Amino acid sequence: MTLTNNILAKNVLHALIQQGVHEFCICPSKQNAPLVYPLTKASHLKIYYWPEERSAAFFALGRIKATGKPVAVVTTSGTAAGELLPAAMEAHYTGLPLVLVTADRPRRYRGSGAPQSAEQVGLFGCYAHAQLDLEHEDDCQFENWKGQGPLHLNVCFEEPQDKFCQEIVLDSSLLIGSFESTLPTFDAIESYLAFLKQVRFPLVIVGALAPSQREEAIRFLLHLQAPVYAEAVSHIREDSRLKSLLISQERLIWKLSAQYGYAIDGILRIGGIPTLRLWRDLEMNPHKLHLCFISEQPFSGLSWSTVTHTDLRAFFAWAQTLPSSATYPYTNWQQADQIIHQAVLKLFQEEPQAEPSLIHQLSTKMAKGSKVYLGNSMPIRDWDLAATYEARHYQMSASRGLNGIDGQFSTFLGYSSLEQDNWAILGDLTALYDLVAPWITSQLSDLVLYMVIINNKGSDIFTRMFAHPAFQNKHQLSFEPLARFWQWHYENWTEIPDQVKTNPGGHLIELMPDIAATSRFWQKLNAL
Repeated sequence: MTLTNNILAKNVLHALIQQGVHEFCICPSKQNAPLVYPLTKASHLKIYYWPEERSAAFFALGRIKATGKPVAVVTTSGTAAGELLPAAMEAHYTGLPLVLVTADRPRRYRGSGAPQSAEQVGLFGCYAHAQLDLEHEDDCQFENWKGQGPLHLNVCFEEPQDKFCQEIVLDSSLLIGSFESTLPTFDAIESYLAFLKQVRFPLVIVGALAPSQREEAIRFLLHLQAPVYAEAVSHIREDSRLKSLLISQERLIWKLSAQYGYAIDGILRIGGIPTLRLWRDLEMNPHKLHLCFISEQPFSGLSWSTVTHTDLRAFFAWAQTLPSSATYPYTNWQQADQIIHQAVLKLFQEEPQAEPSLIHQLSTKMAKGSKVYLGNSMPIRDWDLAATYEARHYQMSASRGLNGIDGQFSTFLGYSSLEQDNWAILGDLTALYDLVAPWITSQLSDLVLYMVIINNKGSDIFTRMFAHPAFQNKHQLSFEPLARFWQWHYENWTEIPDQVKTNPGGHLIELMPDIAATSRFWQKLNAL
C-alpha cells in the first residue's frame, strides 16, 4: 500500500508540473504527507508553507494574478478541504486557474463517519471546472481543463508513513510545462455591429483588464470615439491619450448626460463586471437600454442580460478594422463633467481629513509604478472617485469576481512582487477577517509591503444604506497590536506624509479619517 502512495503522489505532481504549475502552497498534515515530502525536496519549484488552508488559497489567487500561471494549494482531508471553497468561488468568477489538491482517505471510508473522512468528491460543485478522484495507480490526466477556473484533484492515500513518504522523489529532469488557458472563440462581430446600429448615444464602461491588454484597449477606444468611464482596475483610467473621452463623475452620469444632450441609450461593457453604482441601476431598470458586453469571462453581471465571451485581444484587433464613421455628441457633457471634477478637487482641499481626500493624497504620494491592491468595496469606490488622474503607472488589482471582504490581505501578499513597491488599501473589518495572512511574510524576503487599513471603527459603507446599527459592526480596536504580533512596522496616520519612504519589510499603516469631515465631504459632494 505504501508503494501505491508513492506512485500516486508522483503521478499527480508530475502531471501538475507538466501542466505548468511551478508554485505550490502546502498546508502539511498527515494525509497529504506523500505530496508534502517530494515538494519540499524539489528545488526547481517554489513552495510556500501555510498552517491554514483558507488564507493559503487566497494567497494562491494573488500569485496567479501576479504570474498569470496556475498555482496549486495542497491540503489534508476533512474540513481542511472545505476551507478552499471561498477562494474557489472567487477563482470561478474571475477565471483564475487555481488548482485544489485535497488529500483524502481511501474511497472505502466514504460515508463511514471515520475521522478525517468527508465526502470530498464534488465538494466544490460548479466552482470546480474539472475534477479527478484518484486512488492507487489511477492515471492523472486533465485535458478537459481549460484553465479558466479551478481544477480539483482529490487524491486518496492509504495511511501515510513517514519513512516511506521520505522515499518519494520527483523526476528532476521533468521540465515545467508551459501554461495557456483556452479562451472561447465566440464571434463578437454580430453583437457589436448590431449594438452600433441600434444606439445613438453609447457609453463605454471598461472594467478589469489585464495590464497586457492596456494598449489594445486604448487603441480601440480612440478608434470608437465614444465617452468612456474607466474603472481603476482597467489600467487605462490615467492615460492622457483618453483625456477627451473620459467621464470621471460616475454618480452623475445619468443626470449630466441627459442635461447636456447625450441621453445614453446603450452601454458597451469591456472587460470585467463593473463595481460602480451605475451597474446596480441597470439591474433595477431592465430592457431600457441597448447592451453589449464583451468579456473574457462568461458572466454578464446582470440577471437579465447576456455576454459575448471571447478573446479580447482578437476583438480589439478586429474592431479597429471597421470604418470610424459615427460622431457622438458628448463634448458638452464631458466638459461639464470636468467642471464637476475640478469642484471635487477643491473639496479635497476643503476637507483634507475626509476619507476620500486622504485616498486622493495617498494616490499622489506612492512611488510611481507601484502595485496597488484595493481590498473591498469602499477602497475601490474611494479610489475611483478620488485617486489622481496623473499618469503614475500603478498596476491595479482587486478581487471582485464574487468576493467582499474574504481573504483580501492574503491575496494582496500573493500579488506582491520584488520589482516594485506594493500597497494594499483595506477597510478595518476586511483586515480583521484575515488576521493570519502575515504568516507568510517571513517567506517573502525583501518585499516592500504597505498595508493601509482605513479604520472607521466599523463598516462605513453601510452607514448610508441601512439605519440599524447592527450593519456597522462598530468597534474601538487599534491595529497596532496586530503589527507587533507579526513584527511589522506600525504607523498611525491622520494625514498623508509629504514623503513616503521605501523600506523593505511589512508596514502596517492605520489610516484614521475624521468621521465628521467625511460626513461633510459627502454632503458637499452630493450638493454639487
